[in-house]
Amino acid sequence: MGTAGSVLIGLGMLGRAELAFVVMDIAYVQNQILSEEAFYTLMFTAFWLNVAVPLSIRWWKPYYLRELEAQKEMYNDPLNE
Repeated sequence: MGTAGSVLIGLGMLGRAELAFVVMDIAYVQNQILSEEAFYTLMFTAFWLNVAVPLSIRWWKPYYLRELEAQKEMYNDPLNE
């Protein structure tokens, strides 16, 4: 896997908001570790990260497909052997 594939996987990992919401709930509601301001700032950030994932993947996918096609051509080229 090349750089474009690695970036695509990394972009997919950004949307792990469900875990962030659970941790923030435990920290704010159950244990009062976070201030109200910190809680809402983190909630806002986690929400927008979750929204950004499909858009980021859509915008990065052409780079990934281009890299994949180049790898296919490299491995299928009889002069490369």
